[in-house]
Amino acid sequence: MLYRKFALVFCCSLLVSVNALAQSAYTPKPGSAEREAIIDALRVPAKKDLGRTVIFKVDQLRVAGDWAFARVSPTLPNGDEIDYTKTKYRKQVELGAFDPQAETLHRRTVEGWDVVEWRFGATDVESVLWVQKYDLPKSLIQ
Repeated sequence: MLYRKFALVFCCSLLVSVNALAQSAYTPKPGSAEREAIIDALRVPAKKDLGRTVIFKVDQLRVAGDWAFARVSPTLPNGDEIDYTKTKYRKQVELGAFDPQAETLHRRTVEGWDVVEWRFGATDVESVLWVQKYDLPKSLIQ
């Protein structure tokens, strides 16, 4: 009897995992409420990190289930590029080890989209690690 219960629990977990990996991702249309909510969630960590209000050029945005992945480039509200030598990233810019792009991971909650990961300025890609860390569908990052 215990073996059957274990087998049932194992099979159900396997089905849930396979289903999560098989989810297909899509890109919310520009101007849609979903896209705006995801991007608006980035404003707080961006302002905290960069010390100023920014807008975002969306380079990539994908949603799968309750997860969203974005790759964005912050700019000043007037559209000008940010002078990162006047931010905490000055040294990385001078060393040529700076990428003015953010990778972000969001999770949908009943309140809206929460930013789970905010990675900015790095020249390496961490998003591939998030697939395993959070058991994400691979289609979200591709």
